[in-house]
Amino acid sequence: MPIHILSDDTISKIAAGEVVERPMNVAKELIENSIDAGATAVTCEIRDGGISFLRVSDNGCGIKKDEIVYAFYRHATSKIDTAADLHRISSLGFRGEALSSIAAVADVEMITRCEEETVGVHVRNRPYSGQELEVSEAGAPRGTTVIVRDLFSNVPVRRKFLKRPQTEAAYITDMIQQFALSHPEISFHYRVNGQEKLHTTGNGSLKEVIYRIFGKETMDRLIEVTGREETENGDITIRGYAAHPQLTRSGRSQEFFYVNGRILKNDLLSKALEEGYGTDLMQHRFPFAVLNLDMDPALLDINVHPSKMEIRFVDPEKIYSFVKNAVRSALGRKEKITEGNFLNAREESASVRAEEQERIELFRQEGHVEPFEKGRSEKTSGLSYELPETGSDVLFDEQAVYDPAPKTAEEAGTELPPVTAEDIREQVPVQQELPIFSKEKAAGFRIAGQVFSTYWIIETEGKMLMIDQHAAHEKVHYERIMKRVSAGLQDQGSSQLLSPPAVVHLTGRQEAAYERYRDTFEKLGFELESFGENAYAMRAVPAELYGASPQSMLLDTLDEILDEKLEGTPSVILQKVASMSCKAAVKGGNLLSFAEAAELIEELLGLEDPYHCPHGRPTMVVFGKDELERKFKRTV
Repeated sequence: MPIHILSDDTISKIAAGEVVERPMNVAKELIENSIDAGATAVTCEIRDGGISFLRVSDNGCGIKKDEIVYAFYRHATSKIDTAADLHRISSLGFRGEALSSIAAVADVEMITRCEEETVGVHVRNRPYSGQELEVSEAGAPRGTTVIVRDLFSNVPVRRKFLKRPQTEAAYITDMIQQFALSHPEISFHYRVNGQEKLHTTGNGSLKEVIYRIFGKETMDRLIEVTGREETENGDITIRGYAAHPQLTRSGRSQEFFYVNGRILKNDLLSKALEEGYGTDLMQHRFPFAVLNLDMDPALLDINVHPSKMEIRFVDPEKIYSFVKNAVRSALGRKEKITEGNFLNAREESASVRAEEQERIELFRQEGHVEPFEKGRSEKTSGLSYELPETGSDVLFDEQAVYDPAPKTAEEAGTELPPVTAEDIREQVPVQQELPIFSKEKAAGFRIAGQVFSTYWIIETEGKMLMIDQHAAHEKVHYERIMKRVSAGLQDQGSSQLLSPPAVVHLTGRQEAAYERYRDTFEKLGFELESFGENAYAMRAVPAELYGASPQSMLLDTLDEILDEKLEGTPSVILQKVASMSCKAAVKGGNLLSFAEAAELIEELLGLEDPYHCPHGRPTMVVFGKDELERKFKRTV
């Protein structure tokens, strides 16, 4: 579709707004244009946090000579035609505001050429000169380069609100990393003040991109997540990785979600991810995950916010369940025993530094010149154009050939070949599964003893397993209660009668929440009876809570339910079940006999997910025999 001005009716239906607030917005809009143009290689270079200089180059389809002027008009785009297209947006951009908004607050230069044209076009816009666009011919390879200089130089009020260059650069760095994670099939090359910051091969390996950004420790603990669900509007698919529960963060900053390749923030997806981990996550800890969802554009609305990072799902409950179940299924296929070691803090820190240095050295040996950039730096017989602030003449060779992942040293501009996903796998082995914890293996377990009246030591197949009796009993108790709830049964002994009954007063909203989830509360062991107006007589409580404060727990649970935005049994009820099981579990320091320990371990073995207590703490830690032998200097 050619670039054209949208109609007033279409413009009125677009959630428009100011696009450019900081250099990161400039980089984001330009890179999205590169991706929409079908680029397989994108380079971003910035100086002074992108304030004085920002360049984005790509090997995409380019812009036709007779459409170049329209590209700088507001609401000029090739990505939608009418308002009806807003319901099925498949491109990252669609508003036609980006380039005009950038050109209004910065000196913008563009060099572009389509494949079918022999000569490229150079365009320059000077927002403070009062002149029209400067358009001329230029030798150029297929693709587009946009250079943005002196951002907000004509809007000093806006410029003074920018942060330090280092901070602005950090925003762009985070954003470039997100693009690399959302499009592993595209080679991204990123420079800051002349220094290489990121280079991905574009070979389609998401695991390799994660390694390049987050390092070996994260890559070692990745668990693949895949899933597909059929709908009337086609399949919904999910692919990506979630980390082993042993690798968690204190916030949600490393929960990355993409829908149809679009970077976004979405509370529903975060909740679904965390629910998928269930009791494998410690409270107030959050997982690392990179998840890509693909679905028919008709199933979502991206025309919500000018930043285009917020979306609405047509059926949020279906999406929530789909993501949660996919994550839960993936984690269920891995044995999630926490691995221990005998390194002290200094040794562990030294090990991490050594691994990071190895990763940096690996990338330093690679060639970081994209082929289309190489064409610009070579002396050719073609037309040339000088970019004054790059420090050298940059020549655009109209005969340049693109290959985002060069295979020879000559093509890469270096003596060493680029690193492939296979190279990464060889140097950074993926964590292997430990199939040591199952009922079938139980016969080979040998209980060696107990330390500190809390931890049981078990020997099996060259490994030492340590089990926390309190966490193990919590987990067993929790699963008993949950089995009762899911089966819809209230077995004998699940409730404890109160004599006399306790009276609890509920607000209108609390009463509505209780009535909505009455069945769940009754399965847990609560028995409430109307006592007039807003009062209820509590005649029985879960046996696990007897002697505690069931009234407080009921009121706290109802208050938290009111904050939940999703349908179904709220996670807060499950959290309260976890608290109940904690109160009833054997405590650390309580002596258990070998027979009692064996019975507890056997019951723990029968659970589908025995690795973490309901609060996310590990029930067991495994140590390898080689760890002990290194400590005793038997091996080096």
